[in-house]
Amino acid sequence: MKIGPLKTAIPIALLLLLLNTGCSPKNERAENPPAQDQEAPSSPLATIPGLPARSRDAPLAALFAKTNPQADKNWTSEAFTQAAGTQLQKIVDALAAQGSFDTTEGDINSCVSPDYHGPLLWPGTVEVFKDDFISVSRSPARKTVELIHRGQKGFQESLAQLAQRIGSGDNGQLKAKFKIIRVETSGETAKTVVLFETMSSQPRQKLQHSFTWHCHWVRAGDDPNPLLSTVTVDTLEEVIYAGKQSGFINATHSLMSSEASYHEQMIHGADYWYGNMDVAFDIHQGNHGISIGDADGDGLDDLFVCQPAGLPNRLYLRQQDGTLRDATSSAGLDWLDGSRSALFADFDNDGDQDMVIGLEYSLGLFENDGQGKFTLTSTVEINSWPQSIATADFDNDGDLDLFVCGYSPRGETDPGDIFANPVPYHDANNGARNFMLENNGTWIFSDITEAVGMNVNNSRFSFAATWEDYDNDGDQDLYVANDFGRNNLYRNELIGSKARRFIDVASQAGVEDISAGMSVSWGDYNRDGFMDLYVSNMFSAAGNRITFQRQFKPDTDNLSREYLQRHARGNTLFENTGKGTFKDVSLNAGVNMGRWAWGSGFTDINNDGWQDLYVANGFFTAQITEDL
Repeated sequence: MKIGPLKTAIPIALLLLLLNTGCSPKNERAENPPAQDQEAPSSPLATIPGLPARSRDAPLAALFAKTNPQADKNWTSEAFTQAAGTQLQKIVDALAAQGSFDTTEGDINSCVSPDYHGPLLWPGTVEVFKDDFISVSRSPARKTVELIHRGQKGFQESLAQLAQRIGSGDNGQLKAKFKIIRVETSGETAKTVVLFETMSSQPRQKLQHSFTWHCHWVRAGDDPNPLLSTVTVDTLEEVIYAGKQSGFINATHSLMSSEASYHEQMIHGADYWYGNMDVAFDIHQGNHGISIGDADGDGLDDLFVCQPAGLPNRLYLRQQDGTLRDATSSAGLDWLDGSRSALFADFDNDGDQDMVIGLEYSLGLFENDGQGKFTLTSTVEINSWPQSIATADFDNDGDLDLFVCGYSPRGETDPGDIFANPVPYHDANNGARNFMLENNGTWIFSDITEAVGMNVNNSRFSFAATWEDYDNDGDQDLYVANDFGRNNLYRNELIGSKARRFIDVASQAGVEDISAGMSVSWGDYNRDGFMDLYVSNMFSAAGNRITFQRQFKPDTDNLSREYLQRHARGNTLFENTGKGTFKDVSLNAGVNMGRWAWGSGFTDINNDGWQDLYVANGFFTAQITEDL
């Protein structure tokens, strides 16, 4: 079954394992059938619970077998991770039991060594930020670690103290989640790095905690379950939300519930539409964007929502009371063609917001009459399935030009196919072209991609692009975030007195960011007068574990291995040095772990004059709601 979006839905752990082993998704049994008097070998899929029997000999049998860590003897580290995760879950369950360990003591003892010795699980915090809504505290740096708690009883005492501090108790509701992001096995011992997060609700406040635990494990005899011998807290951040209203509240229903389209269409999630749309008719869902702008000229921002083929795109006009009114039909935008992206902008310089919409292998340009009525004026055919669209006056001639990100080429990759086939995976150059379109006036846009130098490094599965004058020379430069590899930074240069030329300086500037680029945002986070850069990628716990194992791609060169390790690290914050280069400050700033981050943006959330970061993340999780 095909599943949009184009972003590969293969778990990164599985994908990286396949890169290591060179596994081919062929039916090996079909190529080498057993003799008539021999019993067919047992399929590795037979050990995967819940897998239909017919799948055990399917063409992708070897691939799906990789999803079972117990079935691959070369990856005992992943089997250990699974066992350690089971033990950690017992600790999480104990914490969620509101601090009462009387009924869970047996479970706790079953995952802790009798010889346990470790420091406090709550090392204390120091406040680093506070405003009217939140306070943030972090653990102080420690040069020495005091081993205070010993034995299983000592661990229970430390855990009880932790439960009290993170809000688990009779009046609290605790949610907890962990990810094992690094594992190192050696004989009967092992070490893991664990990200541990909790959220609790109290009568007058909410608490959020993020820990990094360094865990040491031992095995006891033939017991397959490892036992904790030490837990050390490496980092801890505590966020306390206080007051009547903390941060944001979900106002979707109150603002849209009066509209029928909200109940008929917008209230349903991706799972609902996957069950009601037939990909056989080339209907695909995924990566459909939104655009915000003043469509009807009343001074209030309105909302346009892109939709897959078969569902109407929607224009919602904001009313004076804040509610949203569906004006799609009266605006002339109620068509059923699939769209991925849209952008409000004044392309004809008449003072109102026009619109460009990315359709299937084309752009639709719509003129606004100033009252919110849109008319299709022209269509620009392109040879790529468009993703995001960015606009700027790159040549300073007084009108807005367009840059269009292309992902899959026409006729080469099905837009709804989950297999984008990047080659090579971490540094792909077989994606679709991007397009630079010059505004010539009267709604005519010309393809000048080649003429201005933007056809260099122009086949990289581009997801997003954003304009900004990063070098403060008076013209707009462009950063492009690409999936499966290197990004682009096109510096805008004036050649002679009029001609413009773009040079890809990403490598020299230090911003190639070899990862799964999915969005980009500019902002002066340190207020030094130069725009900094934030790129959203994927953070993968499995990818972090696997790529650092000795058995991962042992025959490849170190640089390629580092690229693949980087691919799973997460988001990137590049600080502009003001000298044409950037430095990666992601880890020190603590902004890399944004999960599967589709979008991100700089914005001053609390109006204190400093640029904050907001990250939109996630993937298709069906009915699972436990993720924090």
